[in-house]
Amino acid sequence: MIHNRYLPLGLHQVCNGVFGAVWLIGLGSIWFGEPAESWRHFVSRSLIWASIPVGIILALVARQFSIVQGVAGGDGYDELPETDGK
Repeated sequence: MIHNRYLPLGLHQVCNGVFGAVWLIGLGSIWFGEPAESWRHFVSRSLIWASIPVGIILALVARQFSIVQGVAGGDGYDELPETDGK
């Protein structure tokens, strides 16, 4: 039995953009609790704000560069052994 495991292009683009944005937000949240005048807080806030345009750019370039490639499987198809319903 062969299962198609490719993500549709629209969903692939959304996943690519969201994954990149969430990664930047997570990275930016490391120093967000620092005092507001510190450089670490500024870098943290900048990374969080930068996640929006970076997510949009990653969604637009998902055909050429994908950070979620391989999530759905190596080449997109897996041949699974037949089961007898057990």
